[in-house]
Amino acid sequence: MSEIASTLPGRFAVVATVLLLSAAGPTTAQPTVPAAVSPPAPYVALYSPAPHLHAPPPRSTDRWLARDKLQHLTFSFLWTLSAQYVLVDKADWSNRAALPVAAGSSAAVGLSKELFDWRAGPTGRFSPRDLTANAVGIALAVGVILL
Repeated sequence: MSEIASTLPGRFAVVATVLLLSAAGPTTAQPTVPAAVSPPAPYVALYSPAPHLHAPPPRSTDRWLARDKLQHLTFSFLWTLSAQYVLVDKADWSNRAALPVAAGSSAAVGLSKELFDWRAGPTGRFSPRDLTANAVGIALAVGVILL
């Protein structure tokens, strides 16, 4: 092997020697498994846990008493009342038949809005508290309708 490396000038001789030795495989003088080898730095950085996984979760900005919850409650309340009015007074439905449709359509709109927020909205989260505010608005509207 050294005959080939000695015919090449300078740096090429060193490169050729390293390549020939690595191609020849380990000899009996070299251990096949090193005792303690630490992985190179890029490997460690790539596979070590991310620092944000160990950080405490951020405090929720989704408060129970917030303007957003009042908007959800008001919208659901007004949607249910409006749907009930349109179905009973304009489409000649009975109160009994219109009530589940009015409440269900309001709940469907509220759920659709939360799914949109979760997938494509600015917050990127699904809020059960918003759905609770929707349910309270629907319940209040049903109470007003049943008076």
